[in-house]
Amino acid sequence: MSRRWTGIVAGLVLGGLLAGGLLAVRYRGLPELHWPRLEGRTSVNGGGGDSSANGGGSGISSGNTSGNSSGNTSGNSSGNTSGNSSGGTAGDTLTLGQERDNAIVRATQKVAPAVVSINVIQAQAMRSRNMDLWVRLGLIPEREYYRQVANIGSGVILSDDGYIVTNLHVIQGAVQVVVTLSDGRQYQARLVDEIDVYDLAVLQITGEDLPVALLDEGDDLQIGEWAIAIGSPYGYLLADTQPTVTVGVISALNRDIKSSGDNDQFYLGMIQTDAAINPGNSGGPLVNTEGKVVGINTFIFSDTGGSVGIGFAVPASRVRTVLDEVRQFGHFREPGLGFHLLKLTPGLMQQMQVSDPVGFLVVRVETNSPAWQAGLRPGDILREVAGVPFDSADILRRLVYEANVDDRLWFVAERKGERWTGQIVIGEQQEQ
Repeated sequence: MSRRWTGIVAGLVLGGLLAGGLLAVRYRGLPELHWPRLEGRTSVNGGGGDSSANGGGSGISSGNTSGNSSGNTSGNSSGNTSGNSSGGTAGDTLTLGQERDNAIVRATQKVAPAVVSINVIQAQAMRSRNMDLWVRLGLIPEREYYRQVANIGSGVILSDDGYIVTNLHVIQGAVQVVVTLSDGRQYQARLVDEIDVYDLAVLQITGEDLPVALLDEGDDLQIGEWAIAIGSPYGYLLADTQPTVTVGVISALNRDIKSSGDNDQFYLGMIQTDAAINPGNSGGPLVNTEGKVVGINTFIFSDTGGSVGIGFAVPASRVRTVLDEVRQFGHFREPGLGFHLLKLTPGLMQQMQVSDPVGFLVVRVETNSPAWQAGLRPGDILREVAGVPFDSADILRRLVYEANVDDRLWFVAERKGERWTGQIVIGEQQEQ
């Protein structure tokens, strides 16, 4: 070989060695990178896929990436790059049964046996249209005829001696109430009490080894937490006695709703949920993931009659109060004050010769009622209740709605220009 070619080859060899050494020096000078453990659908320096560590592939990895990878990972990988696990780090794998056995399943298993189907025979008043003309002409007296109609709803057993809570509208006007348990047992139910103000009813059955659901003791529901509605929607179409379970979340708390019907029914402090509530669900429990009853499903907003994800439940605290009252006194004692009020208007203010528009005029006080015993008389003006200006009837309505008999209600009243303070010991509402 000529000297010229020998020099060229030697130069190339020497240059390569130097370049390799320089590259080696530069490579060794890089800091060591410690990637965090990857969980789930993650791609690190990869072009796609579920888990690709320092690779450009679009493969699927069913395990986490841990330790140092000695090469690129692409294609299908059945475990970690360290090759010790086929589904994640050792000890992290769950069996299919464990994954299915979640909080919702466990809560349902606790409560569902205590959920009952309520079959009701009601007497419905009706009038024959064929007789309307004769009645209007005065030829025959007006008469009402009754026919028996079937209704169905849900309820929940809340004590081992057979107390069941449901909605009043489920059993109202019933001539017969039959309760069916999820195990197929049937009982004639006794109506213990009707609580119209809360749209609740208490029934009782007598049986052995009755399943019982627990009422939630706390008052710590959170918007967004899971909510489970259990009941018997369309139960008359089903061939078995098992309840139906739907799941949603707590959508809102302390909702106040005025009935859109002809009556003056209103609901205060209700729980709102998007768990599906359909015809037949009324009276069934709303349950949290701890397997405790947090409410009694009562009604829905709907244009079709079916669920659109806006349902409401009576809170458990109210249900507990009703049960405690029934156990102790045999019935629920509805709180009452014993007076009648009118909102101050310009005309009333002129007549009473007062200038402050905040308040309500006492127009009637029932003798020996809680208001009477507190010293209130017709002509007094209530200016404050429970420490707040009394400028809306809703203030007093809510206070009484959420009160119990024997609670105390402080007030500020005005009589002939003089203000004075008193307290009403809330009593039981008397029949009108």
